[in-house]
Amino acid sequence: MAVDEAVTPPGQTLSRKLIALAKAVCLIGFPAIPALIYLSGVHPSLPGPTSADQIRQIAEQSVRWTQVHFAFSVAGFLGLATLFIMRGLVPSSIPLQIATAIGLIGGVVFTGTVLMEVSVIPELSLACRASPGCLSPANVSFADELANQGWRVLPGLTLGGGILMVGIALLSAIALARGGLRFWEAAPMLAGCLIELTQNTGLHAWGNFSLSRGMPGLAAVALLAGGLALSVRLVREAWGGRPRSSTSASPPPQIDASPGELPTST
Repeated sequence: MAVDEAVTPPGQTLSRKLIALAKAVCLIGFPAIPALIYLSGVHPSLPGPTSADQIRQIAEQSVRWTQVHFAFSVAGFLGLATLFIMRGLVPSSIPLQIATAIGLIGGVVFTGTVLMEVSVIPELSLACRASPGCLSPANVSFADELANQGWRVLPGLTLGGGILMVGIALLSAIALARGGLRFWEAAPMLAGCLIELTQNTGLHAWGNFSLSRGMPGLAAVALLAGGLALSVRLVREAWGGRPRSSTSASPPPQIDASPGELPTST
């Protein structure tokens, strides 16, 4: 009698394939978006020597400022998703949970700071430019404080981005030690995290390959290489498997014969 084998329903197979593609988008998009923003030069420049000049420049480029920082926020969310992807590579454990929590704290701080830049800074700059006394010499202290808190000194970017890198590095090391990551997948990720931690750019210079600046763009290249290698494996595992047969060969017949008694043939 034939023995039926469990067959993965087509809906579950498609779902697994789509999830693998979504993971690839997260792993690749997280380092690629900041690098593309820098390399394309779309980030608004603020050459003005004074805070008042820079506020005017942001107001003039408010739409582009919003679009660029929205893209940075998307990268932040993809970074948060990357944490959960890395966490799911190996069975849960206390070190894994701690590493994930560390990364989540950094990712939330980074993404929250960027989201503030998406809406609050352009609106404040537009309102300040429209106000007669906001940019006057008598109000220079307010303009300086707005510039410092809005774009000059943003610990949420550097501190949050750094803690996010620590989380990803810890998850990479744990997954490598427990067999969830291959060496050629984990090594670039660890290298990218270490480069960003030493450069501390808040992910805002990931396209900069200037030797004088320490080549922080190498962080994006390394993370992209590791993410691409892992993405290829995840997609191949989801899409490259051969479909299982719905039936298998019948097992050999069982002979129930008492000791010393020969089976009879029919």
